Amino acid sequence: MPRTLKTHFVLAPASSTELTAPRDGVIAEIVTNDGATVARGSVIAKYDVTDLEKQIAELEKKLASLEEKKSKPPNAKAKAALVKAEAALKAAEVALEKATRANKSKAEKKRDAAKAVAEKALEAVGPGPEALETELTSSRDALTALQAQLASATITSPASGVLTLAGLEKGASLKAGAKLGTVDDVSKLKAQVDVPAGEVVGKGQAAVLVLPGGNKRVMFDGDAKGSIAEALFENAKGELKAGTRGDAELEGTQRSLVAK
Repeated sequence: MPRTLKTHFVLAPASSTELTAPRDGVIAEIVTNDGATVARGSVIAKYDVTDLEKQIAELEKKLASLEEKKSKPPNAKAKAALVKAEAALKAAEVALEKATRANKSKAEKKRDAAKAVAEKALEAVGPGPEALETELTSSRDALTALQAQLASATITSPASGVLTLAGLEKGASLKAGAKLGTVDDVSKLKAQVDVPAGEVVGKGQAAVLVLPGGNKRVMFDGDAKGSIAEALFENAKGELKAGTRGDAELEGTQRSLVAK
């Protein structure tokens, strides 16, 4: 004879998409609150970009200075002064090597003075074309990386659904990839029904969910796993909420009343 078994259920989202931090940074503003319904691409939070904008401004200034240096013709006078200073330094180093113990201290002072003059002369000449180009390339790459961070100054929803946040708050310091919550697809729900001990539930069996707005009959999509049987059903209008719990009436398999 047919049997009806009393049990319990909980509604779960059909699927969940993890929300993660796209990059390192500090949160300046929470735009969308926990529990809100969001569309794919909706802004959830914004990063603090104050330091980022400052770094970009400094790099742009540096690049402008490097480009100006690159465009200027070589300074012949400065180069001549450098050749003279380097020759004087070489002579001072040779003199130091040949100096007697009594004259060594005096020779060291002359070498140090010549070295300071040579360093100043080198600074006046500035970096050569190759060194300038290397520094320009490095600075451009750094600027591109910073601009990419500025372009991704928000955390956006990876899917449409109901937002569940965990640990995301203003002032939070995040690492790239940090788990911030989930976006749950509730256009379909899974009824997870407890299977009473000793019962076997398979695909096609049914249960009636006892709900405040009216009972709902659902069919199980597959055999029960452990003590849970699942049934997927439409919830396009969002009438039912994930996390809802209640009683269920499980349509058990038929059993004979006559012993064989």
